[in-house]
Amino acid sequence: MDGTLNIRVTPQTSAAAHTADCAVFGFSKGELRVLLVQRAVEPFSGYWVLPGGAMGDEERLEETARRVLLELVGVRDLYLQQVATYSDPVRHPVRRVVTTSYYALVKPENHTPIARGYLSEAAWHKLTEVPELGFDHNRLLQDAHHRLIQHLRDRPLAFDLLPERFTLTEAQKLYEGILGESLDRRNFRRKILAYDFLIETSEKRAGVKGGPILYRLDRSALEREMNG
Repeated sequence: MDGTLNIRVTPQTSAAAHTADCAVFGFSKGELRVLLVQRAVEPFSGYWVLPGGAMGDEERLEETARRVLLELVGVRDLYLQQVATYSDPVRHPVRRVVTTSYYALVKPENHTPIARGYLSEAAWHKLTEVPELGFDHNRLLQDAHHRLIQHLRDRPLAFDLLPERFTLTEAQKLYEGILGESLDRRNFRRKILAYDFLIETSEKRAGVKGGPILYRLDRSALEREMNG
């Protein structure tokens, strides 16, 4: 019998480090953006990468992801979704590292990232202008964006990226910016107006032709819809 079939975890088993890497997306000035950090140490010193770090002994992976975002770039209290796990034996040039990736959604105007630790810079980049990233992070970012698009077609994830008061046109532009495609205006409005969490206000957008009606979110209803 092939001995590899009997491999089990023992104190002598060669262990791999496990990390969490996060694609933090935000929508600003009509474009989808991603938060990148620049490494100040080798390997890949000077390269931009996704924020990430090693899992602590007493942590679950999601706790690691949230701690990394808070400690490295000062981002907290965000929507977080797991994407995939990557275990290519040569994905890290120093040692065996398995990583689990996540995506998060935040409003860039509410977060001014500050590079800490082994980072020299943290900044928002247009998704269409992302440079060559260190490690395999271009693949991680691409997979995270695809997963976001998949989820967006089934769940109202993007509404948290809108301002406190918004028009239906602004909501449609947000979705089009993330999906990378044009949406039929009538179909889009019919779909989102069916949501219970969308509340029409008595306000109108000042300074805009026609004074379009503003909407707001019922946060409790939105959370129920997301969880459901």
